[in-house]
Amino acid sequence: MFIQIKGGVWKNTEDEVLKAAVMKYGLNNWSRVSSLLVNKSAKQCKARWFEWLDPHIKKTEWSKEEEEKLLHLAKLFPTQWRTIGPLIGRTAYQCLQHYERLLDQAQGREEDDEFDPRKLRPGEIDPQLECKPSRPDAVDMDDDEKEMLAEARARLANTRGKKAKRKAREKALEQSKRIAALQKRRELKSAGISVRNFKSKKETMDYEHEIPFEIQPPKGFYPPDKDKPANLSIKNIEQLEGIRRDQELERLRKDDIRKLKRLQSDDTPAAMAIFEKYDKSRSLKNRLVLPEPTMTDEEINQIIKMGADVQLLENATNSVVARTPMTSSIMEEARIAAMANKLQTPLEGEMNLPDSSFPVPQTPAQFQTPNPIKQLMAQTPLSIFGARSTSGYTPRPSDTSVYDGASDADPIGAKARMDMAKLYVKASLSNLPEPEEQVEITVPEIESLESDEVDQDQKEVDMEDLEAQKVRLAKKKMEEEALQDSEVIKRKLPRPSVFNSIVFVNDLDNTFNESQMAQKQLINEEFLNILAYDSVKHPIPHGRPADNYGPKEHFDIELLEEARKLIDEEARVLSAGLDNSTLEMDWKTDNFKYSHLQRRYMPSEKLTLQEQRASEETLYKEYEKHLENLSKRIKGLENKYSVSTGGYRKREELITKEIDDLYESTGQAVNDLSSFSHMEKLERLASSGRISAQLDLLQREKQLNGKLQVF
Repeated sequence: MFIQIKGGVWKNTEDEVLKAAVMKYGLNNWSRVSSLLVNKSAKQCKARWFEWLDPHIKKTEWSKEEEEKLLHLAKLFPTQWRTIGPLIGRTAYQCLQHYERLLDQAQGREEDDEFDPRKLRPGEIDPQLECKPSRPDAVDMDDDEKEMLAEARARLANTRGKKAKRKAREKALEQSKRIAALQKRRELKSAGISVRNFKSKKETMDYEHEIPFEIQPPKGFYPPDKDKPANLSIKNIEQLEGIRRDQELERLRKDDIRKLKRLQSDDTPAAMAIFEKYDKSRSLKNRLVLPEPTMTDEEINQIIKMGADVQLLENATNSVVARTPMTSSIMEEARIAAMANKLQTPLEGEMNLPDSSFPVPQTPAQFQTPNPIKQLMAQTPLSIFGARSTSGYTPRPSDTSVYDGASDADPIGAKARMDMAKLYVKASLSNLPEPEEQVEITVPEIESLESDEVDQDQKEVDMEDLEAQKVRLAKKKMEEEALQDSEVIKRKLPRPSVFNSIVFVNDLDNTFNESQMAQKQLINEEFLNILAYDSVKHPIPHGRPADNYGPKEHFDIELLEEARKLIDEEARVLSAGLDNSTLEMDWKTDNFKYSHLQRRYMPSEKLTLQEQRASEETLYKEYEKHLENLSKRIKGLENKYSVSTGGYRKREELITKEIDDLYESTGQAVNDLSSFSHMEKLERLASSGRISAQLDLLQREKQLNGKLQVF
């Protein structure tokens, strides 16, 4: 018995019939749609529509963003193509096919490989026929196909079925009955017989006058509010919505134009200032941001130094221009996915594939052109004959690694590679063409300064120049004011945090005469004025400045320099007439001590024993506190030193131990060498005797053998 299996390749006529059936029956009645196609089931019709015929299916070329998203989702949802498809906007079959194509490209496979196991063999059935293009119709169709097309055409053309015809017939009959009853009532009414409409005895609900299933709500504690009367003053929708924003902006724009015209007629300079403010052509230009230079100063100097030996490579013409290497992130990710497919089960203990840092494209990436010269110095150069090495580039060792010599992966060594790179650069520079034209520059003559000053006066000064000039003047003024400051402020010497003038009042003793007292008083007044001025103009943090101060006189720099010279000269004259040894001894001895009662330093002979003892105790406490602070600081520095140098000390111990081991092994090797060399000498002396004895024995055996052969 022959069993017909529905399926097979889709034809063009079947696709058109399926489209028309979907337009009539919709996307939820696939059994009726499949009844129009003899060789297709409802499931196959649904799959054909959602995999190929749906107009929402995207059949264009894959973009780079879609490929990156496909590779990323394939890692998140492996083999879940029905989930990946809607996220990308493609069908599941399209995602699967393109993913396999990317893996083949990453592995270097050909698309038309006849030995590909995924290709169908003779006799096999394609399981994805709904996802393939339709086959063209034959010129001579079979009778079954013609009958199917005729039936489909008839069924699709019939927009009114049996039920529709019955409904139309019932509607026409009801209409005829109503018209007959109406005609009968009119005739009876004209004859004088009143006929009233009899209600049906059946208790039915009159939906025109009654509310079905009406439930009256229970009365509450408060009476319901009355309905608010409608506002009949609003006659159009503009009154309800109010003034629109575009109308308000148009009104304000016209108002601004009117005000600007009036201002232009009344005050022209102000109007011109407004025009210049909103003139885009006169706006300040943005700062010029140049890209990073391709070559650094060291590389340029190195190339200049190499140019001295260019004549040695005049015949080196077979050079290749260094190009920017192009890498494909999509191919790299596909290559990693293909390698992941080849991994064995984790139970066998193989290494896992390192995770790739392949990001999901959120924003367009900013690419930067790499430096070809820097890559040339860091990579293996071309071969001597101008051909590119097939072994790829050798990466430059990192700055933190120690590169002591040529490794197994770098047989030529770093020095030889650098020499080859230098030769390549020299050869490239020697191949540059000769200049075809020469450019001469003539420097114009400089005009007189007077004409420049006139031009500067006539030239309009830019606002940026005015701001820069103001900044320079302010800076110059600050420098001049800094020169007028006292020496304490200039040298940043310590100052009293609390201003007190009593110390200087008590400083006037009776040991001075009247003229000296007057001079001392003037000096103290000026000193107090300077201290008060500095405490206010240059306050100390957490200090208390003076309440009031007098004006400070400002002198010229020349006068200050002249006064300083006079003071230095007088000090030199006074120091020449004194005994320096006595003065130094006086300064070395402790002639002054601090008095807590008077709160100032005084000669030790003027203090009582109790004051001297208190001063010495205070000094002892200060020294003790200072020593404690120094000890804490030293301990902290020792801890910091031990932490920072602990690794170095451990490394020193390890290296010292290795050196000792090497020294011992070297001594043992030297002893072994001397022993074996002595044994070699003895063996060489004894070997000659043994060889001669063996030769004699061999000769006797030969003679004996010859004698025996005679007999």
